[in-house]
Amino acid sequence: MSEKILSAISKNYAKALMESTSEENHNAYFVKQLDEVSKVFSDSNDLKVVMSNSSISANKKIEILNDVFGGKVNEKILNLMKILVEKNRFGEFDSIIAGYKQMTEKSENKKNVEIISPIELNDENKTKVLSKLEEKLKNEIVPEWTVDKSLIAGLVFRFDDYVIDTSVKAKLEDLRKTLNRG
Repeated sequence: MSEKILSAISKNYAKALMESTSEENHNAYFVKQLDEVSKVFSDSNDLKVVMSNSSISANKKIEILNDVFGGKVNEKILNLMKILVEKNRFGEFDSIIAGYKQMTEKSENKKNVEIISPIELNDENKTKVLSKLEEKLKNEIVPEWTVDKSLIAGLVFRFDDYVIDTSVKAKLEDLRKTLNRG
């Protein structure tokens, strides 16, 4: 789940979308709509093939976007997709969505954190972990819980460009490296 590395182009389009939607102050609504659009593309291999096929004209692609999404998604999102087709940049769409989500979370003082544990944590433990993490990071945490049985014990936190590994597996690996150096 770590944050996706975005191209300058993706950041610019995400920023433009953020600015165009900011007066409506419905970030969650736009994130949900973008997720739905992304799901349509991930579920339809034919649609992905058409949008990436350079032999299909931009006008035909825009016609297809209108047929598939017209009246079903916000006009700003549909217009963004049309612009990307016209500029031959539709391949950046997923990255633009990721950039928009990052900007939204930052503006709302939220941080996506992948929390990896060796076992499924109960609700009480999840609440304790989130409380400590929010206190340390001074952000509201949007957790993504993952189980990795190879950790033995402890937790791993991934956010932004950071990995905090408090697992026994990491400590054993550090010990092994230390012993091999000596």
